[in-house]
Amino acid sequence: MNVVLLLVDTLRYDFMGFNGNKNIQTPNMDRLAKKSIVFDNAFLGSYPCMPARRDILTGRYEFPWRGWGPLEHDDNDLTNVITLKNKHTSMLITDHFHLWEKGSGNYHFNFSGYEFIRGQEYDKWKIEIGEVDYPAAPEKLAGHCRNPKEYFERNRRNGAFRKNEADYFPAQVMMNAANWLENNRKRENFFLMIDCFDPHEPFDPPKHYIDLYDSDYKGEEVIWPTYGWNTLSEEETCHVRSLYAAELSMTDRWIGYLLDKMEQLGLMENTMIIFTTDHGHMFGEHNLMGKPWSAISDSNMYQEVAHIPMVIYHPEIRKPGKRVSQLVQPVDIYPTVLDAFGIEHPDGLHGKSLIQILLDDSQDSQETRKYACFGRYGEAINITDGEWTLFLWPSTESNSPLYWYSQLPPQYGPEKAIGGYENGRYPVHVERGTQNSALYNIKEDYRQTENLIDKRPDVAERLKKRIVEFLEEIDAPEEQLIRLGLAK
Repeated sequence: MNVVLLLVDTLRYDFMGFNGNKNIQTPNMDRLAKKSIVFDNAFLGSYPCMPARRDILTGRYEFPWRGWGPLEHDDNDLTNVITLKNKHTSMLITDHFHLWEKGSGNYHFNFSGYEFIRGQEYDKWKIEIGEVDYPAAPEKLAGHCRNPKEYFERNRRNGAFRKNEADYFPAQVMMNAANWLENNRKRENFFLMIDCFDPHEPFDPPKHYIDLYDSDYKGEEVIWPTYGWNTLSEEETCHVRSLYAAELSMTDRWIGYLLDKMEQLGLMENTMIIFTTDHGHMFGEHNLMGKPWSAISDSNMYQEVAHIPMVIYHPEIRKPGKRVSQLVQPVDIYPTVLDAFGIEHPDGLHGKSLIQILLDDSQDSQETRKYACFGRYGEAINITDGEWTLFLWPSTESNSPLYWYSQLPPQYGPEKAIGGYENGRYPVHVERGTQNSALYNIKEDYRQTENLIDKRPDVAERLKKRIVEFLEEIDAPEEQLIRLGLAK
């Protein structure tokens, strides 16, 4: 059995056609879903981009220990098990430049090979001046450009050499992946990880995709909106959603190219495909934009961010297109891939294999977990049982004690080291923010408009106990219980 892990950054569950959105064109994602098992209750784990990837590649939650960073020297990562220990070929094809930037640049080390498509976001790539024309940063930066003018213009310079759609990043990623599959189709038991950064911002697809959703817009193209409280006008906010939808449809078109190649090569007969994402994105809901952190605005992980699509294709699925309700998370990918290869699981995994759900009709009631916990390091710990979601914030402003477990101090993000390395960790400070704990019934109130924490204290207390069970089960640091007021 071969395995293709198709990780597409920043997918909104509710923007997918196969999840009921009839306004956005995702025909190829929908086509894959019809052949697969669709997990209706998939939730993120560690947040955002790189913490999610460490969850996937280690099968362990990262957020109780640290945030954005590299693989650690003692991580038994997935490709270490597949390639170095079991001699299977593995390949990474990606345009996600954070995989090789300072502070997180070693996720590719144990693959047999890797291909990086350069120039995404603010990758330090093109430095030519005067050879091509590229738009300058908008004059109205506040609210309109998350990154400094330097980063915006670097991105524009990187993209100025595109001449047609085939030069855009999703096309480059999927064509490279399709070529690799064609050249390696006779290999047995290969693992291909495709990590596609789009539809992550900046939202800059070709005009013909934008015209599908908002052809009459005359205002400024807000392609890289600032994270935090949404300061855009209603018209601008609607257009940002349209830009995202356009980016999504472009990405979908090239996923179709990949699927066509797999079908042409006969690889659908002996290959499992896992299609998922790391997180969603806010587009004005709760008056928020992007993926905010606690120091700048409300950073609760509402459904728009936390509820993620996950679809798994296997050649032996008996009921293609079936939707299942089990709670699943990115940490489950690791043991699922190993089971596809028939490789024994190493000790210490937090994930649960999904193979039996895929292959055995009698497993409709198989429970992966009773609840899913997720979070950003140093902020709330969030929990859902599929009906209720609790955001549990520290009760005090100090948000301490907190320690960062890594050989490197925080390199990227809002976390700040406040002391030196000792006993395998750094003392750190993370801004508490002004958020309060909240409880929502996501079955009856998907958009989380009514906080029921005062009306249903019984449910809140039950979920708090589940958080304690979760932290104890994964042997999380004691200070997580202390700062959340859960220590005995």
